[in-house]
Amino acid sequence: MSNALEMKNITKEFPGVKALKDVTFHVKRGEIHALCGENGAGKSTLMKVLGGVYSYGSYSGDIIVDGITKQFNRIKDAEAAGISIIYQELTLVKELSVGENIFLGNEPKGFWVRLIGIG
Repeated sequence: MSNALEMKNITKEFPGVKALKDVTFHVKRGEIHALCGENGAGKSTLMKVLGGVYSYGSYSGDIIVDGITKQFNRIKDAEAAGISIIYQELTLVKELSVGENIFLGNEPKGFWVRLIGIG
């Protein structure tokens, strides 16, 4: 089974801090992974690289989706490749359901709205 996602040799530096050093991570289709570690270990930084928050060129290494090397310059680029990150620091709208909050800003339309009960 081939990898659906690969992150190869990802290195991300901030002034005075190397947040990620040569990180490699891969996920095969159908797998579920948990990224765990202590505060400051680089989990959020790695996910921000994957999600397009940190644009291509601000880090070194490769992101490969379904065998194709990608260069995300913004969040929309990652989303177009099927990658979406839901951050734990999410600011929720209390008046909305969990589903509505998850899709906030990217609400489904038409048949799927009725099918999953949003709206």
